[in-house]
Amino acid sequence: MMSLAEYVRSTPFIVCAHRGASGIAPENTVASLQAAIDTGAMMIELDVQVTSDNALVVFHDEHLERTTNGHGDIRACTLSDVRSLDAGSWFDARFAGEHVPLLEEALNVIKGRVYLNIEIKPLTVNEQAARNIHNIVLSIINAGMTDHTVFASFDHHALLFIKSLDGRLRTIALNVPDDERLPHEVTRECLADGYGCSVAELTPERVEDCKEHNIPIGVYTVNTPAELEYVIDMGVQGVVSNYPDVIMAHYRTLSFTA
Repeated sequence: MMSLAEYVRSTPFIVCAHRGASGIAPENTVASLQAAIDTGAMMIELDVQVTSDNALVVFHDEHLERTTNGHGDIRACTLSDVRSLDAGSWFDARFAGEHVPLLEEALNVIKGRVYLNIEIKPLTVNEQAARNIHNIVLSIINAGMTDHTVFASFDHHALLFIKSLDGRLRTIALNVPDDERLPHEVTRECLADGYGCSVAELTPERVEDCKEHNIPIGVYTVNTPAELEYVIDMGVQGVVSNYPDVIMAHYRTLSFTA
């Protein structure tokens, strides 16, 4: 498996599965990760939260209610508490019993099969937040996935901190809403290797600026064939999708006709 940097240079387009294949399986579960791999997605995006006993788990929200049968702040729960929850039934009865995975468990599913995009949530600037990011990075290093992982965030200070841990780590600066700066200005400030924005924020000026400064650009969230054709015509290099099955199938038809 070539490094992510090499893959980006040699591949015209990347489809990244959002929280796994979150449109067809419960987000951020092993089921969604496996479904994303089965669709042929090249990359998986996931989120990491930290429990009260400092375990790294794959989970998006700060609170448990939306995607589990639990209640309260996940950061106030122990790993044992979180692992006892049902993280699948809310999506469909077929997924009853799916649990919140440890980051290590998710890495074991992903490693050597697809590339990984970890979104670092905006964090309060304090020592604990720094330790949490450091521990996430260490998990990637210890898994031997440094060359196959990218860290994305709206928190550009977090991206600078990641670069300070190891300048070889790859990062994507997600555009902060209402920030009208061009991509090269954003990425230069936080030393990011790539730029991401929403479909609504995508403009010809941003795409052209990325091309001029050799910055890979990706957009979120692209869920339909029409949206895919629009962003490809605009000149983006990758998309994040809840439905990688739909997007991969349509992309293959576009590739074939091209």
